[in-house]
Amino acid sequence: MEHVKNFYDTILKSSHPVLLTVHLAGKAAPLVFYLTGFLFPSFTALFITIVLLLATDFYITKNISGRKLVQLRWWYDSTASNTDTFTFESHKQYSSGPPINPIDSKLFWWSMYLTPAVWLVFAILCILRLKLFYFVLVAVATSMTGWNTYGFRCCDRWDPHHSQTSESFFQLPSIPGLDNLTQLARFQSFFQGSRT
Repeated sequence: MEHVKNFYDTILKSSHPVLLTVHLAGKAAPLVFYLTGFLFPSFTALFITIVLLLATDFYITKNISGRKLVQLRWWYDSTASNTDTFTFESHKQYSSGPPINPIDSKLFWWSMYLTPAVWLVFAILCILRLKLFYFVLVAVATSMTGWNTYGFRCCDRWDPHHSQTSESFFQLPSIPGLDNLTQLARFQSFFQGSRT
C-alpha cells in the first residue's frame, strides 16, 4: 500500500497530473486486457478491444501527451516526394518555453520504452507456446507501440539548428563508391510516386 501512496504522490508532483495518469493508463489498459483475455467470450472481441485501445493510446500519446509532457511532436508523411518522411516539432526550436517537468519526462520515457519491451516478451511467449492468433495480436501491439517510441526517440534526438530537414526512417547511409545503395534507396520513392 505504501508503493501506491508513493506513486500517487509522484503523480501529484507532475505539471499535468491528469494527463500523465491518462497516458500511463493508456499504456497499461491494453496489457491488462491482454492478461485478462480469458474473461472475454471470444478471441475476436479481445482482438478488437485491444486494437482499439492501442489505437487510442497511439493517438493520445502522439498528439496530446507527447506535446504536453515532453514538448515533442512528430508525424510521418508517407506521401512525401522526397526522402524527408518524418516531420518534427520540438521544444529545442523555440528560444524560451516552459521547462519540462522531470517527473513528466521520466515517467513518459519509461512508459514509452517499457511498453514495447513487454509486448515483445509476450510475442516470444506466443511463439514458444505456438499461439499464432495471439502472436498476430501481440505483433500489432509491438509494432504500434514500437513505432510511436521510435518517432519520439527520433524527435528527441533531432537538432533543428543543425539541419532543417527531418530524418527519414528508410534512409540508407551514403557510402562513397557504392552507387547501387543510392539506387536501392530510390526504390521506396518509386512506390510513393505511384500512389498518386
